[in-house]
Amino acid sequence: MQFTFQLTARNETTTKRLLDRYGVSYRLFKRMADGHAITVKGKTVGNVPLASGDQVIFALPTDKPVVPADGNLDILFEDENWLVVNKPGGCASVPGPSNPRGSLLNVVAGYLVQQGYDAAQPAIITRLDRDTAGVVLVAKHPLAQARLDRLGVDQTVHKEYLAVVGGVVPQNWGRLEVALGRDQDGVHRRVDSAGQYARTDYVVLKRGQQATLVRCTLRTGRTHQIRVHMAYLGHPLVAMPYMAGMLVSRRGKRCWRNVWCLPIRLLTTQSTCSVRYPRR
Repeated sequence: MQFTFQLTARNETTTKRLLDRYGVSYRLFKRMADGHAITVKGKTVGNVPLASGDQVIFALPTDKPVVPADGNLDILFEDENWLVVNKPGGCASVPGPSNPRGSLLNVVAGYLVQQGYDAAQPAIITRLDRDTAGVVLVAKHPLAQARLDRLGVDQTVHKEYLAVVGGVVPQNWGRLEVALGRDQDGVHRRVDSAGQYARTDYVVLKRGQQATLVRCTLRTGRTHQIRVHMAYLGHPLVAMPYMAGMLVSRRGKRCWRNVWCLPIRLLTTQSTCSVRYPRR
């Protein structure tokens, strides 16, 4: 995949500084420079001075492709840089030692290969737990990922989840600002005053005799944030697949609605994209 950026300002700069403006990280720039993938005026370059009007053409490195896999994708939105899909419960977001080829990321890579990508390198931006179903944002290539990382995912992505929690939540709404850290097993998370700041806002949608349906809005994106915060509140997630006629998930949680402020059109402008599932 090839991109072209042109220096229009009168002030001189360098290739690295110009590409940095568009989200190219130092690591990505170095990979492209080492791979002789950056050209100016038809010549392969590294970090060199640029003058007004110079065009920088570069190809993304293809040395770290994702292993493609066959599978069905429920696509909710797509453009040249982004893909939004509905992830089913029971499917891992990314490959792991025990499942190197069966994740959502592998299936997305297989889809991109079918679309003509030589070496697909997608990245999951809004990763969900294996048993959590719902909306997932995917960057189709490393530059889209780097651009969104530069903007800040927590500042550009608005995430809402539907969750079924145990017991009857008495408050109609609330805010949980409780720091989270790693548990002793190094995998799970727990409340930890010395951990990372985390905030979850919730609104009660429906109360049952033994459980409550809530809508949780993540203001930060910590691992297992909703699960730990709701347990801290005294209302842990429950494995209850249906409530009020709506499928949630095997673990009582569904990512229901995401709103993104995405850089589009060769990553130079931004547009708001709102995706909801179910669509009603």
